[in-house]
Amino acid sequence: MQERAELTVYAPASSGNLTVGFDALGLALAPADGSLLGDRVSIMPGQPDDWMLCMDGPFAHALPEDQEQNIVIASARRFEEAARYRGFEIRPLNMTLEKCLPVGSGLGSSASSIVATLVALNQYFKRPLDRPALLQLMAEMEGSISGEIHLDNIAPSLLGGLRLCLPGSARQYGLPWPGHWQSVIAWPGSRLDTRTAREVLPENYSRHTVISHGAQFALFVHHLHQGEAVAAASCMVDLLAEPHREILLPGFVEAREELAGLGALATGISGSGPTVFCIVDDGDVAHQAAHWLRQNYLQNESGFVCVCRADLAGARQV
Repeated sequence: MQERAELTVYAPASSGNLTVGFDALGLALAPADGSLLGDRVSIMPGQPDDWMLCMDGPFAHALPEDQEQNIVIASARRFEEAARYRGFEIRPLNMTLEKCLPVGSGLGSSASSIVATLVALNQYFKRPLDRPALLQLMAEMEGSISGEIHLDNIAPSLLGGLRLCLPGSARQYGLPWPGHWQSVIAWPGSRLDTRTAREVLPENYSRHTVISHGAQFALFVHHLHQGEAVAAASCMVDLLAEPHREILLPGFVEAREELAGLGALATGISGSGPTVFCIVDDGDVAHQAAHWLRQNYLQNESGFVCVCRADLAGARQV
């Protein structure tokens, strides 16, 4: 096979659940200033005997030093198996992961790494996997970390926009997202693993809670399709996870109240947390919300606040 040039793929951060869509909704995020918020994986020229990974970026220090424990290497090996099963010649490569998303942040950090890796490999080897097979492989790799298959971070990071995902499968659908909405996100600088956040959830919910949640979710989707942005935002209430997880996020309850007072349409926990987000439809409100979060929600110098719009492109070569 002729040696190909270096290839770099970027996969955007994402916010899962969006309050009303527990384990079923995810939004790809793009900073409003035009910068990139997500991981990048580069494939380098060379012919190593085995897959080789270098790590760089502001959050590389949070990853295991042993490359065999890194999801990028695990994804590469599974890609090799899947492609060879389909009759494609695959050889190990040198890769570099630029880790730009904090681990355990609620911003789809692992999903971003998985998506960037598999899109880069699939493109480098001239697409041995079609879109459904690629998405299924990504779902399996994400499930190996969280313990369950959920596409609420994988699908938006790969495809962009707001995605409705069916838990336990690789089926997903695009939903409309109001173009004037912005999402102000704040990562406090701490870590909260998905498994830990799941442990505080009850095993069973009351009939009233389940019915109310289903109605809110359905109404949210309906209003989006009708272009009724304000009504859709009013449906963004988490009846399943947030009431139990808010104790894990110091300052979240106060943030929700303060941001509502500033004019935010909705506020919630991004994924499993500890990142929080608020939806706004006014630039001045976005600025005020970002300022308040910087002053009151961040816990250390590592934390950050970012005003985002929906990333409609998804994973792409950069």
